[in-house]
Amino acid sequence: MDREQLIAKMRGRIDMCRRLAQSTTDKRTADTLRQMAEEGERDLAELIAGPIRLAIKPDLPTAE
Repeated sequence: MDREQLIAKMRGRIDMCRRLAQSTTDKRTADTLRQMAEEGERDLAELIAGPIRLAIKPDLPTAE
């Protein structure tokens, strides 16, 4: 799967979450599906923006 196919697949899943959230009568389920869609949108934006930059935390001093 290339990058464009991955982006299209992610968009499809985001849309599916939003459609399911609209069609369910259970508020908790709808809220969870909307949250999943929002997280997917953020992940997609990061993917489109470019390479993932990992934040490396410095080693914490050890207690002696």
